[in-house]
Amino acid sequence: MTDTKTNNVPTFEHGDTVRIELRVSDSSGISRIEIRFRNEGEESVKSIYRSVELRGETDATALIELPVGEDVPPGEYVCEYVALTDQKGNTSLITAPGIEFRVEGTTEDRQGPALLDWSIA
Repeated sequence: MTDTKTNNVPTFEHGDTVRIELRVSDSSGISRIEIRFRNEGEESVKSIYRSVELRGETDATALIELPVGEDVPPGEYVCEYVALTDQKGNTSLITAPGIEFRVEGTTEDRQGPALLDWSIA
């Protein structure tokens, strides 16, 4: 990870791993944490989803790891939601919690095919 000069957004390159720590609590115990990021870059749209199972801890720090491989295009990634599920099946959905990061690197042919024409017969 490198520092960035734009709004203190953590910046990563291919080969790095984004590590996100989430501190959570619930009196009946946490069973699952889910997180989803979205990048709507100029050349591609990419969603990244991860989840981690917990063992019913009432107060825990969960680590979510996102390897930055060749399948992760450069751009700004913004967290769409964090979902927390307790042992009883109750879920809290936190939308747009302000978690974000940036991936920098080459943009070697990451653009999908172009639709040139279509017709209805």
